[in-house]
Formats: sequence, C-alpha cells, structure tokens
Amino acid sequence: MSVGRSTARAAIWAFLSTAGAKAITLVGLAMLARLLAPSEFGLLAFALVYITYADTIGDLGSGVALIYWPDRREDAAQVTFLISIASGIFWCVSTIVLAPAVAHFFNAPHGAPLVQALSFSFLLKYLGNTHDALAQKDLKFRARLLPDISLAAVNAAVALFLAWKGYGAWSLVWGRLAGMTVRTALLWIVIPWRPTRSIPRDLVKPMLRYGRGILIVNVLGAITTGADLAVVAHYFNTTTLGLYQMAGKIPETTVMVLLWVLSTVLFPAFARVHATGESLRRPYLVVTRYISSVTIPAAVGLAVLSHPIVRSFFGPAWDAAAPLVTALATVAALRCLSAQAGDVLKATGHAQTIAWLSVVKAILIVPALLIGAMYGPLQVALALCIAVALGAVLSLVYASRIIGVSLLEVTKAFLPSIAASGAMVPPLLGWLRWSTHLPAAAQVAGGVMLGGAVFGVVLLLLDR
Repeated sequence: MSVGRSTARAAIWAFLSTAGAKAITLVGLAMLARLLAPSEFGLLAFALVYITYADTIGDLGSGVALIYWPDRREDAAQVTFLISIASGIFWCVSTIVLAPAVAHFFNAPHGAPLVQALSFSFLLKYLGNTHDALAQKDLKFRARLLPDISLAAVNAAVALFLAWKGYGAWSLVWGRLAGMTVRTALLWIVIPWRPTRSIPRDLVKPMLRYGRGILIVNVLGAITTGADLAVVAHYFNTTTLGLYQMAGKIPETTVMVLLWVLSTVLFPAFARVHATGESLRRPYLVVTRYISSVTIPAAVGLAVLSHPIVRSFFGPAWDAAAPLVTALATVAALRCLSAQAGDVLKATGHAQTIAWLSVVKAILIVPALLIGAMYGPLQVALALCIAVALGAVLSLVYASRIIGVSLLEVTKAFLPSIAASGAMVPPLLGWLRWSTHLPAAAQVAGGVMLGGAVFGVVLLLLDR
C-alpha cells in the first residue's frame, strides 16, 4: 500500500479514535458542569498544569524517537520501554514529594493531595507509552480506537458517579486515573509487543540524542501551548481558572483535536516520504490546503457562536466563559496556519530548528501573557492571540525555506479557506441577533448549518 493511501486510512482511524474520545469527554464535562462548581474544576486544572509540564519531559523523547527510528524496531522499542518505566517511577515519586510546593505556587495549598494522587498517572501512562508509539510508528491507528474511547468513557463514567455522590474535585481525579488504567491495559492487549530482558545499549545514546532535540521542542511547546493556563492558575483564583480551563475545552475538543489527529498521522507519514528521498513540497501544500478547509471555519464558527455554545453545553452558570471561548478559538485558528510546518521539520530531522523556533515563540508568548495577567483572564487570552500569530509566521517562513516552497504558494493554499471563513461571519452575527428568543441549542444548530452552507458555497466558488 502507498504511503498516501496508508496515511489516509490512518487519518480516518485516528480521527474516529480521537474525535470519539473528545466527544465523550465533552458530553461528560457538560454533565459534570451541572454537578460541580467552577472552583472544583479549577482545583483539578491547576494540578493538570503541573502534570502536563512534567509529562513533556517524561520519557525523555524516547517515544518520538521510536516513531522516527528507521531500523531495529524491536530493539528501539525495548529502549523506549526501559526509559519509560524509569521515568514513570521517577516522576511519580518526585510529584508526591513536590506536591505541597506545587499547590503553594498555584495558591491552592489544599489541593496538594490531588496532585499526589495524580502522580500515579505517570506510572499508568508510561506503562503503555511504548505500545502507543509502536501503533503510531506502524500507522496502526485502528488499534488505538478502543483504548482511546475507553479512556474517555471510563473517565467520564467514574467522575460522574462520584460527583453525583458528592466527592467534588476528587471525582475528577479518580475518573482520570481509572480511565488511564483501562487505556494502558487495552494497549497491551491490542498491540502484541512485549518487553524482554535485553538492553540494547548501543541504541540508548543515539535515541536519547534524537529524543533530546524533540524533548526541548516538547518543553518549549508546552510553554507556548499551556503557559496561559499556568499564568491564570498562578495569578487568579480557582473559580477563574475553572472558567478559563472549561473555555479552552471547547476549541480543544473540536478544532485542536483535528490538528492533533492530523499531526499524529502526518509526522510518521512525512518521515516515510522523506526516508525514500522524495520531496515533501507537494504533500506539504496539499496538506495545508485541506487542513485549512476544515480547521479554520471550525475555529471561526466557535468564536462567533461562543455564547450559545457555552450555555447549551455547560449551562447559564458558565456564561462568563463565553468571551474566553471566542479568544481561545481565535488562538486555535492561528495555530491551524502553521501546525503542519512543525511536522515537516520533525520528519526531515530539523529538530534543532524547531527548538530554536520554540525558543523564539516562548520569548514572544511568556511576556505577553504576563502583561495580559495585569488586566484579567480575557486579556491573557488576547495577548496569546497576538503572540501566536507572530509565531505562526516564523514557522511558515522556516518550513517553506527548508522544503523549497515559496510563501506565495503557501499563502495561496490558505487563502480560499480564510476568505470563505470570513464570509461566514456577517450571516452568523445576523443569525445571533435574530435568534435571541430561541433556546441556546437551537441557536447553535442553526448557526452551524448556516455557517457551513455559506462556507461551502464560497469555497466552491474560490477553489473548486
């Protein structure tokens, strides 16, 4: 089977897996939002800020190195497994010790026990890390469907039951741990690789060397993608953090899930094409054209319909999150412009270039967020918009130079979707003014149909 066909099939299965899991998660959150207060979501959110940052260092980049490694599949998997287990133990113990300091930094000292309980998520995740990487390496995304769906379903079911019983923020913690336990167990079942007693010593240093470049990228990437949540967690109370986190969940479970799915598939696919010596110029332009035709209109629709979307999913108690959804959906749209550029750079072995780009992006984002924090959480999100826009331009410039594509060609690939998405905005604003008497769910449904129709017609006229 050709790389193109196998990539297309992998993308379909990856989308079903991730989109299904995110849909279950969003439904679960919508139900939990009616049982728990924003402050209780905020308690979990600050703990996850720390977990997310620690997880970027986690396996020292060995999982990505396994996906990239061109030969000795079994030995490379063994190296990844050994590093993952050691890392899981280290981070579990370290988190238990550091939990009080982490909680103090985020102004939530009573949340230390939640951080300590979540420390076991490192062990649970890294036990299945090698199997997950092998599934991605072999483009066997169908095998990941059941584990990913089960993670979301078990997480939501356990959290809902415990929230109904009155366990508050702890219901979210135990739901997360239960879901991760089931996912790891299923990964071991569906991916038939098993560790051995061998230690391929000659592969440890080369894989860690490659992983080190990706590790730097991941750490800086965590700063550029999650620094806003960390700033809100540090400077504002848990109620504000809960609102901000839940606002971010909407673009995360829609627009960003599309980017995540495509990035997960495109990196190994681009790596395969590059390994054959073929140019990535045409695949890059094709991917850019098609990704933008899906992600950009979705982000614009979220930004315009934010208020009825928040009310229909989370209820009127969460109305304050609507302006945050608009700003964070705009951030998602901007990230859509350059996401595939990073995949091309990784696949062509330019990890150092990505690292330097990530440094520049972090330098842009962190000061902007700190300035925004002086005024409020919405200003934090708006500052993020500006910094992400500048970072997207940098990524596009460097990726274009490396693979020999002109910026004019890249711009032409984007323009039809950007123009068609812009054409959606006036009709959607008019719909919102006309439909104020309708239930929020009806406003969302009507807006989606209207926006989709306008986008489809305009895109057809501009780019048949």
